[in-house]
Amino acid sequence: MHRALALGAVEVSVADLGRSITYYTDVIGLRVLHSGPDAAHLGVPGRTLVVLRSRPGAAPAPREATGLSHFAPQVPDRADLDRFVTHYLELGLKYQLADHSLAHSIYVTDPDGHGIEITTPRPREQWEWAGDQPAIVARPMLPADFTTGEPFTGLPRDTTMGHVQLKVSDAGLADTERFYCDLIGTTVQGRLGDIFLAVGVTEHRALLVLTNRFSPVGGGGAAEDDARLLGVELHCPDVAALQARLTAAGYPHLADAQGLLVNDPSGNTLRFRPPPVS
Repeated sequence: MHRALALGAVEVSVADLGRSITYYTDVIGLRVLHSGPDAAHLGVPGRTLVVLRSRPGAAPAPREATGLSHFAPQVPDRADLDRFVTHYLELGLKYQLADHSLAHSIYVTDPDGHGIEITTPRPREQWEWAGDQPAIVARPMLPADFTTGEPFTGLPRDTTMGHVQLKVSDAGLADTERFYCDLIGTTVQGRLGDIFLAVGVTEHRALLVLTNRFSPVGGGGAAEDDARLLGVELHCPDVAALQARLTAAGYPHLADAQGLLVNDPSGNTLRFRPPPVS
C-alpha cells in the first residue's frame, strides 16, 4: 500500500550540542542545515538526516535498552565510501568494517554512543540469497580493501538515509512483525531467525531493521535523561489511511497538523509525515 514510504531524519538527544555538531560535520561530513541553542538539523543540501536535541549532561543509553541501534546514511557508490573510510581511519577512532553482501559498510559511534553505519549498495548480481530473500550476513573487511587517492570533502549531496536499525524487546519478533507489516504496511525483506527482521515497502529494499539481539526478554527503554532515540521520521503518502488503520485496530497514536505519532510495541517512536514538497 505504501509504495512511496521513505525514511526521513532520525532524531536523538545529545549531552553537548556543540561537541556533537563538530563530530557530525568534521568527522561524519554532514552539513548544518538549521541550528539554534537547543537543536541542530544536519544532513546534505535539501535533506535532513539527523536532528540533534540538546540534553545537557545526558549519559549514553544502556546497551540493553530499546531504541536506536544505528542509522545508516547511504552514499551513492563505492568510491564515496572509500573516501569516507580512508578519512575516518586517519582520525584513529574506533570502527568496524563489514561486507553485507547487499552493501559494504563502516560502523562508527558518535560521542553519545549513537551508532552510525555509512554504507553503499552492492550490485544486485553480487547479492547472496536465503531462499527468495536477501541473506543477512556480516563478513569482516580490512582497511586495505578501501583505497582512494581522492580527499574526503564531506558526504556527497546525493546521500540518503539507507535504513535505520532499532532495538526491540520482542523475544520472538512476532508482535514487532505484526505491527510493522499488518498495521504500518511494510513487508518482510529479510530475516535471521528470531533475532533480526528487515522490513520495507519495495522489492528487497529494507527501510527498518528490527533486532532483539540487545533486549531479547522485555528490556525497557532508555531513561528520559539518557542520550537516546527521540524518533524516526517516515514520509508517508497517505497519513490519513494509516491513521484509519491504527484507529480500526485500536492501536494508540496521536495526530496533529504535522502528521502522525505512534510507538511500536517496544516503545520506539515513529513520526509519519507527508512527503516533502519538491
